Amino acid sequence: ANLLMWAAHNLERAADRVTNLCERTIFTVTGEFVELDTKEPAQPE
Repeated sequence: ANLLMWAAHNLERAADRVTNLCERTIFTVTGEFVELDTKEPAQPE
């Protein structure tokens, strides 16, 4: 059980880092800060 919890924790950390990378890429390209880790659905523009 500990091994599965450790693996799940590390997968969550990896996902958080990928999200941060995507947010920084969007900011670099567009100059707009977009927070991707919100639980709200995206609003169409």
